[in-house]
Amino acid sequence: MRIEGSGILHPSLLTFLLLIISTLTLVLMLLLWVPFVFRFELKRDSGDLVQRIEVRWLFLSRVIDGFSATGQEDRREEKEDTKMDIGRIFELFRTLQRPVTALARRVVQRIDFRELSCRATFGLDDPAYTGVLSGFMYAAFIPLTRYPTISIRLQSVFHGPAFTYCARGSLGVTVGRMIIPAIRFLCDSAVRGVIVGRIRGSLSSSGGVPGRGARKRLPGGC
Repeated sequence: MRIEGSGILHPSLLTFLLLIISTLTLVLMLLLWVPFVFRFELKRDSGDLVQRIEVRWLFLSRVIDGFSATGQEDRREEKEDTKMDIGRIFELFRTLQRPVTALARRVVQRIDFRELSCRATFGLDDPAYTGVLSGFMYAAFIPLTRYPTISIRLQSVFHGPAFTYCARGSLGVTVGRMIIPAIRFLCDSAVRGVIVGRIRGSLSSSGGVPGRGARKRLPGGC
């Protein structure tokens, strides 16, 4: 049967579309409100490397074992690039320290920590960067100290670079509970300013915004 000009869908086509919309809605709701359960064991100490994560969601499960075991090539170039990246990250972090700390606290409070034991020793090339990182980590993990099933020990090293850790535990993450903290973070004036500045810098460097934007672009593309 063919209907022209009436604007009415065929009943079978309408049923099919409704079925697709209902299925997508159900899947989206499950993704948002059914928690992902993570069981993990991570260790890096004196050449001993253990990395194992199990992810479960509904009846699905996957184990990731030794996910960062890579070769040793191009280590010097990677270290130089890492030093440059760390400098840029901390310059950005100084601008966003307040909203980033608030985001970390809100996210931590919305995670279902069933069991967690963590011991970490860390230090960077620059003692000032180590101090900034220490302050951020202690502020972010303060809300966890009230849980009896959680044990966290952090140690800062200021005389040189260091990074060892040992962590194991089980936690549940519900994606839907992270939406409000993410929105509040993106609505912060400092975050909006950085995003707008990055967009203007990208457009200026690509020639999309001539004149005014190009004159205001700072060295380093910030």
